[in-house]
This record gives sequence, C-alpha cells and structure tokens, in this order.
Amino acid sequence: MKRFAASILLQVACVSLQTGLALCQTLTDRDTTNRLSDYLRPFDETGNLSGTVLVARGGRVLFRQSYGMASYELHVPNSYETRYHIASVSKSFTALAILQLQEQERLNLSDHISHYIPDFPNGDRITLDNLLTHTSGIPDINDLPDYDTFARSPHTVEQLVAKFAGLPLEFQPGTDQRYSNSNYNLLVQVLEKTTGESYEDYIRKHILEPADMQNSGSDGDASRVIPSLASGYVPAGLADYERAAYIDWSNKTGNGSLYSTADDLYRFDHALKTETLLKNATCQKYFVDGTGNRYGWYMLKRMGHRVMAAKGHSPGFTAELDRYPDDDLTIILLSNSYGTAAQDPIAEGLAAIVFGQQAVPSTPLYPVTIPQSVLASYAGQYQFGPDYFTPNAKFTVTAKPGFLLMQVGEYRAPLVPVSQSDFLERKYFGRVAILKDAAGNASALTFRYGNRAFTARRLIVR
Repeated sequence: MKRFAASILLQVACVSLQTGLALCQTLTDRDTTNRLSDYLRPFDETGNLSGTVLVARGGRVLFRQSYGMASYELHVPNSYETRYHIASVSKSFTALAILQLQEQERLNLSDHISHYIPDFPNGDRITLDNLLTHTSGIPDINDLPDYDTFARSPHTVEQLVAKFAGLPLEFQPGTDQRYSNSNYNLLVQVLEKTTGESYEDYIRKHILEPADMQNSGSDGDASRVIPSLASGYVPAGLADYERAAYIDWSNKTGNGSLYSTADDLYRFDHALKTETLLKNATCQKYFVDGTGNRYGWYMLKRMGHRVMAAKGHSPGFTAELDRYPDDDLTIILLSNSYGTAAQDPIAEGLAAIVFGQQAVPSTPLYPVTIPQSVLASYAGQYQFGPDYFTPNAKFTVTAKPGFLLMQVGEYRAPLVPVSQSDFLERKYFGRVAILKDAAGNASALTFRYGNRAFTARRLIVR
C-alpha cells in the first residue's frame, strides 16, 4: 500500500498534488500517516473499504488514499478523481442554499410553507426551519411501501412533493423530531420558487463554483454521462461486491442527489471557514449543538472533541464529512459501497489516531474457516423482539459456502465468520453471536450494532 511518508527525507516536506492541494508532512505527521495507513489496511484487505479517504489538519493533508474499484466489472480502480454520490451529505448543501437566501433577505426560516406553496396541506403550520431541522412531522418519502419501485423512474420535484403531500402528519410541527427526506425535497421546491433557478443551477452557481468544486454536481438526469462517476455496490459473500439496486437520482433531489470527490469536499470544508459561502455570524447561529440532524449536520462529541458531521447512505454509496472545529481537523470518507464501515468504525478510528489514541476495529475483520456442517446448523428462521428497528421482524439465515446469508424480504446481508460462533455483518458492520441451548443447538442470535444489542430467537418450523 502506497504511503505518502515514503518519500519524505527532510524534517518538513510539501508535495504538490495534481488537484492543487498541498500535502505537508512533519516527522510527527509521518508517524500519524503510517498509523492511518496501517489502520485502514485490514478493511481494504477484507473487502470492507471501497472508496477514497482524506484526512487533513491545520491546512495540511495528512493522508489521502483510494481503495477498491470504481467499476468492479471493468476493473477500474478508485482514484482521487473518482466522483461518488454523497447521498445525504447533499442535505448540508441544500440547507446552506436556504441560509444564503435568508442572508439575502429573500426568505426567512420562520416563514410558513404556505407562503411559497399555498396549496400544501398544513403549510400554514410548518415553517422552513421545521423542514431544515426535521421537526415538521411530514412522513419520510423513503418509507412509503412503493418507494423502491417509484424511485426507479425519473420524477420532477413537484411530483416528489405530491407523493407525500397528502399524507397525515406523524406529529404536530415543532413538537418532535424525526428524520425525513421529504423535508429536503420540499425545500428544493421553495428554493426554486424563490430564485427562479433550478436546484442544479443554483447549487452550481452559488456553492460549487465559489468553492472551486469543479468535479461536483447534481445527478438529476439519468441519460447524462458523468465522467469518472463510480458505480454503486453492496457487500456480497466473504469479501466481494454486487451491484446495488437501481435508482433514478432525480428522486433524491435536495436530499441526496449530489456527487463529489474527496478533494472537492475538502474545498467545501475550506469555503465554510472563510465566509466564501456563508457569513461567520450565520454559521455561529445555526451550526450549534442540538439533537438529531439540523441544517444538514449532526453536532456530536467524540472522544471529548466537538465534531460537525454530515453523513450519507444511499443505494450503493456511503459518505461522511467530519469537521472538528476546535481541532481544525477534517475527515472525509467517500465510498461506492452500501456497507457502513466507512462511517462506523472507520471515521471515528481515524480521528482517534490523529488525536494520538488507540483505534481498534470494534469487530474482527479477517474471516475464519469453519465446517460447512456447522454453518448449516445455524441456518433457519429467526425473529427479533419488539425492541428491534422493525419490531418483531422475521428473517431467514441460509448457509452459503464459507458464510451465512441473512435475508429479510429483499434485504440481504452476508454474515462472515470470525470465530466458530461469531460473525461480522458486512452491510451495517454489526457483530452477530450464536446463542446455544443446553443441548448445544443454535437457539438464538444476538446482533450488536455499536452500543445497541438485539436478540432474535430461532423459530421452530413445523
């Protein structure tokens, strides 16, 4: 694996990159770079990292490396020029556009939707700020039963809004918070009515061009050729990938339709620091601590450090832009895999290394070989309890050559053995443990995702 530090012979060396960024290293930086590279190697070698990683601190790029393939069919590797769909990281751009319009006094976040879209149901009770902070009560268009089929065809913003406009609110506006992609579809319609510009044109002229993001844009036309755009995949088997389900990205307009490169997102990060896009007073007012996703960002604490995180997860792609404002640290991960390793644990692990702490993967990565008969003994039907994300969900576990396959409807996730009774769930990077009864037979499975654990009991099929 290439290491940037390999060519550093002096105490301080700066290497100009093709993109115009500067990679500057001190002897301390070199050690950090080596640790970052060593940390990522197991993820790469086990098929759990496909994309580009960039780590920068104090205006210096400490680490910048690409892994895996932009096209596994054509054997085209990911590179610094590869463009990735950034999924819900797009929300930070949409929110920024609305904040720009407020700075220009063309709208106000306290305005009701009815001011811009008179016929929208409950529009006189929902403000723009409710949309930006997911406190509107509008149901998530992604959760509609026919969304997967609906999203395979192109739709205008008006058609997207019409899809959820007539649904009853899940709660009274401002009384609760629930993440809903519909909010950002609706913000696009407000933006377009206010400016007379399309979402794509506005984002390009007022955000991408000022920030010098020449390799970024909105993917709203499936017939358009976008050079260097990665294909999207999902984890399959022990270390392989398969194509992600097709989606027409026009359905993500405003909430997840943008694509970018790691270098361009670093330019975006820089532009946010320099009043190129927003006044400092606006950033200080709205980018503050709060619950959930607000104005496209999560305000979190990691290892005692404040972090402003934008996260994205859409068919075939995962993205994360972490900004540590008190430490001048930026971590960018763009992946053309639906697997979430790039978000958890990699993003936090990279930060830990920069802060001089130990970063150990939360789950073993390298598969072990166990008898196929043992895998077969774990196969069967299981059911979660009421505490699971989908209460009482039933699923099937099937024994495949060398691994298990978990299936819930169309959802499939490979379970890779890391011991005789422990498995890595590759899609959401969870830990799965087999529980056995007194007779030694598999009776349940325990799934652990981060700090949350769920138990699924094995069903007896008669």
